[in-house]
Amino acid sequence: MSGVGTGLLCPFDLTVDQIARFLNAELTDDPVYDGIELQWFDDAWHGTGMLAFLSRRVDRRVDYYVDPGLTLDRSSYQLGGGTGRWVTTDFEQARLEVDTDGVVADVRFTDVDGRTVEVAVDDRGTGKRHGGELLAPVGSGIDDPASLLLVYLHGFDLLRRGGRPPRIRIDGRPASTGALPGGVLHRRHLIKAAAPLTVATLCRTRTGPLDPVDPDDPGDVRLDDAASGIVGLATRHGEATATLSLDPAFPQLATLAEGRPETGSWRVAVDGAAITGGDWRAVRHGQRVELELEVTRRWDPPPRQPALMWLVTRVVPTFRRWPTTYCWAAEISLEEGRAGVSAGWERTGGARDDAYRRATRG
Repeated sequence: MSGVGTGLLCPFDLTVDQIARFLNAELTDDPVYDGIELQWFDDAWHGTGMLAFLSRRVDRRVDYYVDPGLTLDRSSYQLGGGTGRWVTTDFEQARLEVDTDGVVADVRFTDVDGRTVEVAVDDRGTGKRHGGELLAPVGSGIDDPASLLLVYLHGFDLLRRGGRPPRIRIDGRPASTGALPGGVLHRRHLIKAAAPLTVATLCRTRTGPLDPVDPDDPGDVRLDDAASGIVGLATRHGEATATLSLDPAFPQLATLAEGRPETGSWRVAVDGAAITGGDWRAVRHGQRVELELEVTRRWDPPPRQPALMWLVTRVVPTFRRWPTTYCWAAEISLEEGRAGVSAGWERTGGARDDAYRRATRG
């Protein structure tokens, strides 16, 4: 066998990004929207400003409202039932602060149908925030995933009661938010905030050529000592990091024995924290290789977490188990002249997991 197919091919890709801070709430009684999220960016790559998005109740499509000063990759936002509108927006008010003193949001803009959207929260004066770390269950609600999207929240907490009541209004109507069981004990609103957020994307859906790894300049690819196998990928964006580890090293595909599967395990870590993982399997049929990543490892919260975090991740098991509803499959062509790959993710285990919304009455 000759040609590019004999090179060391890496069919995996891994990217990482960071968001300065966010606020999120499920809306229980608005006739149009069932969720709202605010994200604030402040860095050299994206610029400074706000992204707001609203999830539509009828079809779960998400509309995005983007500050004109931001540079964002639309393909990174494939959430819920898919993208509805992507609108450059001049916000009338756009403030979001998340720090140890509390959470402050003052936001006002107009949606594509002329409705005024207002968010006003302020829980300062209720004591110091003591946030934890959480893998956001974003992926549990994605119908058609374009990647394994891992959003890791630092300094995560719920809005505290005791200060000014939060206010969310859409088209002049107050919008109620969900409720976490045990409110008498934890005294929190189910309005989530964190700062910062690290966003890792593993193996984006793609079809196209696949270039061999240059052993002298492998980029994010990590090779074994003999440069004959891939032991993982490691990437960084500012202070955010993500790694993929493969055991044993992923082999040169053209050397696989015909029809005999090669197997191993894989793990993903974000900012040094173990997130999820599973098993990989590759089998060659002539000039074609079938490859799978199965996600079998649930997310295990760090052992030292605030009591509220323990409650959240136990009452709603979706937080821990949702990654195991994903499976990735790729077909790799080793035809002489140019290797190619066609790969994507599928949800497994039936319909999407709505346990979180049921538990919170969202």
